[in-house]
Amino acid sequence: MNITKIMVASDFTSVSDNAIDHALKLASATNAEVYVLHVARELAEVNTAKLKLGQQIEKRNPGNITTHVIVKIGNFISEIGKAAEEEGAQLIIMGTHGPKGLIQTLTGGDAMKVVSHSEKPFIVVQEKGIKATGYDNIVVPLDMTEDSKQKLDEVADIAKYFNSKVHIIAKHENDKGLYLKLKNNVIFAKKYFNEKNIEMAITITEPKTDFEKEIIKYSKENDADLIAIINSLNWNIFGSLFASRREEQIITNEEQIPVLCVNPIDVKSGYSM
Repeated sequence: MNITKIMVASDFTSVSDNAIDHALKLASATNAEVYVLHVARELAEVNTAKLKLGQQIEKRNPGNITTHVIVKIGNFISEIGKAAEEEGAQLIIMGTHGPKGLIQTLTGGDAMKVVSHSEKPFIVVQEKGIKATGYDNIVVPLDMTEDSKQKLDEVADIAKYFNSKVHIIAKHENDKGLYLKLKNNVIFAKKYFNEKNIEMAITITEPKTDFEKEIIKYSKENDADLIAIINSLNWNIFGSLFASRREEQIITNEEQIPVLCVNPIDVKSGYSM
């Protein structure tokens, strides 16, 4: 993921201030341009929205990052993905107000709808600000599925930009066949990050633990700045249907750790890493 353009959504709240801070920090590390988007309800709001976006950016931009203001009219769920496609952005950043809802009053389930409306990876943030050093520690949950490995590219790129340490966390499987698949994925990830000279650690949780809670607990203990999950329309790392409550809880976790959501491509199309 060569990041040259970053799309960030704003609803003029403090949470979107933080989303812009994340975008600017990434842009500073990657020399990318930042496109700040607001989705208005009607035409009469457009000029005022553009003015407010300009003021919001001016307060946060250190001055050396190229920024652009975009105002669209329509449905936020679909418009942010469309805008990212139009501008050629490689990454989208948006804020959430926690379990109560995403920016512009979207719920946790709607957050996943926003993510699934675009093939681009998303970083979803809460109110907790980004460190001056960016993403020092990135937690990567792995399971036995092929899709689970597909986030490694994006994680490796971000880790390279910030000299991050990657923490692989996997849930032990009692079934021998599933355990073998999990073991192979962990071995793959270890080799992948070692070849890229990225520092990493591996943790296997107990089989009877709540994996979602273990991810958050581990992330807190290791001062994680980012959690990377795979978003699948039909199945996810928690073994439940898309937009499950567990997946929403990762995004709206009480530690307010930002979450990188990667949409997988069809492995049948010849995906390889």
